[in-house]
Amino acid sequence: MFRNRRGATMIVVGVALTALIGIMALAIEMGRMYLFRAQVHVSSDAAALAGAERLLRQAYQGAADTAVAYGRLNLVERTVPTITTADVVPGVWNFANERFTPAPNGSWTAPSNNAVQASARYTAQYRFGRLFGLATRVRSATSVAAIGGVSGIACVRPLAVPYQQLLNARYGEGGRDARTYALTADDVNWYAANHPIILLKSGSSSTNVVSGNFYGVRMPPLVYADGAMGNPWSGANDFSNALGSNCAGLAALISAAGGRPNVSAGDWLLAENGNMVGKTGDGIAELCRASGGITPPNGGGNRSFVCNVPTQMIIAMWAESGNAPGASGCGGKCFLVKYVGVFYVTEYLKGEGVQGYFTSLATQGRFSPLPSLIKKIALVQ
Repeated sequence: MFRNRRGATMIVVGVALTALIGIMALAIEMGRMYLFRAQVHVSSDAAALAGAERLLRQAYQGAADTAVAYGRLNLVERTVPTITTADVVPGVWNFANERFTPAPNGSWTAPSNNAVQASARYTAQYRFGRLFGLATRVRSATSVAAIGGVSGIACVRPLAVPYQQLLNARYGEGGRDARTYALTADDVNWYAANHPIILLKSGSSSTNVVSGNFYGVRMPPLVYADGAMGNPWSGANDFSNALGSNCAGLAALISAAGGRPNVSAGDWLLAENGNMVGKTGDGIAELCRASGGITPPNGGGNRSFVCNVPTQMIIAMWAESGNAPGASGCGGKCFLVKYVGVFYVTEYLKGEGVQGYFTSLATQGRFSPLPSLIKKIALVQ
């Protein structure tokens, strides 16, 4: 029997270290590959979202090229991933079975299109893996961005602007019928570029759209789009506070009344009984002051003033008025919400009202597969 075992431990340690280094090398390589997979997925996500955005705006010309450009902005290992226009495909996303079906012949204008699928790939080079005969590995990812409805918009102020006024600002009196005309991407772009001033809140009975109403409404909605009943507040202070408070304060007021804090297309809003001239001025003054001040600083409802900085408001737009279904107390003065828009207040004119301009449709509500006139895009795969 050999009794001299000097150096045996060194041999064991050497073998163990070799194995350990090999395992560590493979772990590092696997980590790199997972990282590259995640980076490729960011590229496919960006391409899908860009394509869906063009689909939403009906800007079909060059849509695939735009998607590819956005996808390539996201590098993998400081290298541009492979993505071509053939990798960007419009089609239909089935929300029920979560399945994407490409449009026939890759048509971007197919009426049923509601989604865009994009794929990206990258050939990664192994480093330590070469010791084990590994050279390259293709990392790929596929994403789908779909167009859905917006089920509810938060921070909607207690005003209901006649949608017809918005259309008249672009097309003139009688140029478009608010009950049937759908706002297009071109319309939104035109309003955003030209900023035509419209009346957001009437200050005079001579400018009423519905007899006895001045565009002021109570929150929450009287009847929601799904048929649920709300419980609108009553009182001038709630109206004024809701105009001038921050979004958290507005949500608290609506919650205190027992309603949902969101407004969506299809909701019915109950009109305020009075004009609320002073309360409107007070609320708008607070809102403008918080966003950059007003001139004069103590305007309130007692005098006219200009917002130093145009101040954002999210406001419901209606195309039909009357009695809300299944509810009493409207007196013909409830408004059916068609859109929810982002407006900017410019000034308050005592005796005339609040003026401002429209910039876009509000799309910061919850993403929903249910149809809605207000739409947004989201990654679904």
